[in-house]
Amino acid sequence: MSNSIQCPACKQNIDGDSLYCDQCGLQILVCSDCGRPGKGKRCMFDGKELVVPGGTVPSSSATEQISKPASAPQAASPAAPQAASPAPPQTPPPSGDKLRLFSQGLGLTIEASQGDILGRTKGSFTGILGRFSHISGGHCQVLKTNGVWCIMDCGSTNGTFYNGAKLNANVPVPVQNNGRVKLADIEFLVSFDQGDSGTARI
Repeated sequence: MSNSIQCPACKQNIDGDSLYCDQCGLQILVCSDCGRPGKGKRCMFDGKELVVPGGTVPSSSATEQISKPASAPQAASPAAPQAASPAPPQTPPPSGDKLRLFSQGLGLTIEASQGDILGRTKGSFTGILGRFSHISGGHCQVLKTNGVWCIMDCGSTNGTFYNGAKLNANVPVPVQNNGRVKLADIEFLVSFDQGDSGTARI
């Protein structure tokens, strides 16, 4: 092989042992038989295979394909959290079948039912309340609305009070266990009773 060869692409003379043309960058391949440089895979003169100078078959000129990493198996999507069921509407705690009013000072217990009138001359408890002149004839009423016990002043002369606050006439006011209901000047402690007879007793 001579000391120089002609690049088959740009036709410039380059060193005979060059692996690439220093003018155009082409990889130099020579005929495995006659040694002449050429392009492609076969010598255009004798059809022999073109090799890198020194006899090595060139690697494929095809673009190397970069192997894609295997797709990782997709994890199962976590189940969408289910919306919590709305809590059932809060209902008042059981307040018993009777509303019990207890006066510790007088030793009086009244067990009233829904709709009972408390008064000096009206209702089921006149035998007990009739002796108290400050209590009106139909002083107040015991009501149970949607499971909640209430006291409603019936336009009494000396007023009905709950925990120290005077009630407006004909406006039911919810009461709670251990609340204080006052008829005129007689105070009662509220408690809820279940399953008793509902009769007033002294």
